[in-house]
Amino acid sequence: MSEFLPPVRLRGIEKSPIRQLFDRAPPGSINLGLGEPDLPTPDVIRRAAARVVVEEQNGYTTHAGLPALRERVASDYEHLGATPERIIITAGSQEALYIALMSLVDVGDEVLIPDPGFVAYPTIVRMAGGQPVFYRMPAARDFAFDVDDFKQQLSPRTKVVVCISPSNPTGRTLSEDELSSMANALEGTGILVLSDEIYRELYYTETKPASIADYYPQTIIISGLSKSLSMTGWRIGWLFAEDSAVRGALILHGYVTTCASTVSQKAALAAWTNEAEEARRAARLTFRERRDHLMKLLAEEAGLEAVRPDGAFYVMVKTGGIASSMEVAEAALSKGVITVPGSAFGGEGEGFLRLSFCANHDVLAEGVRRLSSALQSLKRD
Repeated sequence: MSEFLPPVRLRGIEKSPIRQLFDRAPPGSINLGLGEPDLPTPDVIRRAAARVVVEEQNGYTTHAGLPALRERVASDYEHLGATPERIIITAGSQEALYIALMSLVDVGDEVLIPDPGFVAYPTIVRMAGGQPVFYRMPAARDFAFDVDDFKQQLSPRTKVVVCISPSNPTGRTLSEDELSSMANALEGTGILVLSDEIYRELYYTETKPASIADYYPQTIIISGLSKSLSMTGWRIGWLFAEDSAVRGALILHGYVTTCASTVSQKAALAAWTNEAEEARRAARLTFRERRDHLMKLLAEEAGLEAVRPDGAFYVMVKTGGIASSMEVAEAALSKGVITVPGSAFGGEGEGFLRLSFCANHDVLAEGVRRLSSALQSLKRD
């Protein structure tokens, strides 16, 4: 039987390094790799899900999602002119990202992506036939936005710019000045911005981070409930865009997914209650405490420097230049701790590991101990 060859557009596309390391982890490994909250889904949402499973018929919704849920999502963007008709409920923000890029990017189009940035961005762009182009968030400046480099990467072929704040992998947020400078650089170009805001509710600054949509009207927002309400497996995300962008994405969504889980959509209506908002506040407090605990452990127990995150639940840790970030991640894996090499996120991530602090204090402490042991082994070698 002849070997199956995938179509050209999928050749060279593999599982992300994040999943590859996770899948190879020995039993008993500590997971500081995956970005999955370990906190329970709030009771108000679980109660709602249990009720609709028992009491209601749960067939397909419309492709775009439950009207009541789209109304609630639109209420978050009322200041941007959102209406339910401009919202698509998706199977997590990952699907929103996929259908947005696949319906916008044509063969030969360039898409500007932050370096470092989420591993799915360049992969989906290539699937769509586009060309990923990277704008630097320099490690030497703790991954701050470099407007001069950003301007240099713009070209007549630029179709979309991807923006994420807070960032995966760095946890850094873009300041109002940085967002304004990005918007000014794009003014008059007609380029669309795709703003990935899945971590926007997980912030440790005094106020919620601003959105590029507040400065640049031609912005598509993707977000969801996975991270802020510990609903990763519930698969509830959304896309908010102008009518023309929604039409194309909705057609693709209909063929790819039909609709997001009806039970999850109905349960998600509770995400706009006071009880759910209190759960968000409590999660921010928990993750901020874990961030501070991990930063202290890294400095005092392992002698490692890290870039302090403003949001999300990741920290970029300097590996000291003793080996490549992949070699360090492999050494850590051999000691039973899962991390992600910074190189998985782009050239600016080399020399770092991304650690997730989705674990309690004791687990974080043991993870840092194992990581320190791995680094000591590399130094001896």
